[in-house]
Amino acid sequence: MTTYFAFRASDELSRSSLTLMENFERGAKEPQNTLFVKVAQLFADEIVDTLLLNLVRSSGSGASNAQRLESFAGIIKSTVNGLIKQVLGKMSNDELSPLSGYIREHRRSFTLNGEACDYIAYETPADFHARFRAVLEKGARGERDNAELLSCMDQFHELSLSTFYDKSLSLVKLGFIGRKLAEVGGSAIRKGALSTSRHSVPNMTDEEYRRFSEYFLGMLITV
Repeated sequence: MTTYFAFRASDELSRSSLTLMENFERGAKEPQNTLFVKVAQLFADEIVDTLLLNLVRSSGSGASNAQRLESFAGIIKSTVNGLIKQVLGKMSNDELSPLSGYIREHRRSFTLNGEACDYIAYETPADFHARFRAVLEKGARGERDNAELLSCMDQFHELSLSTFYDKSLSLVKLGFIGRKLAEVGGSAIRKGALSTSRHSVPNMTDEEYRRFSEYFLGMLITV
């Protein structure tokens, strides 16, 4: 059995990423950079939506907290999408090939509750998965443990950023300026993620805390 953090991909991302992978598998000669930029931007946007914007909607967060999260999400999207267009838009198929493998690795098909769907996913360490699940299950029952949840969220943010940001960029040959932009962007995202969770969790109402816990619990799966 393997433990994952996973959420369902949109139909558009499922279709376009499948087309992209099939093109690389058949050795397509036509340039794939335009399609790759589209897939990469969809991939990035859906990660941000899942980790931030959908969380606002599901938890019923207050206006000030929602505004903080939406502002942070907008900064991440503009930073990452700009970097994607600037870098990937100029690459050849050979240069993009390692990234097609990355997308294949994190675009998974799982059958849960009898339904087969495409997911964006990454493996989580079993010990962290168990610890995160335990505190989220408590929260879903209405039992608060702010300190433990914040500790888990810190580790969760680092796992997610390492997987979705650092790992993907490590496969791209960036020039000096591109690498600096990536480093600055990664640092800003990390600081923003930590600041956002540390501000949000202690200030949630009990009902918001319960919904927050249920939301993340639904994305911890074992297959």
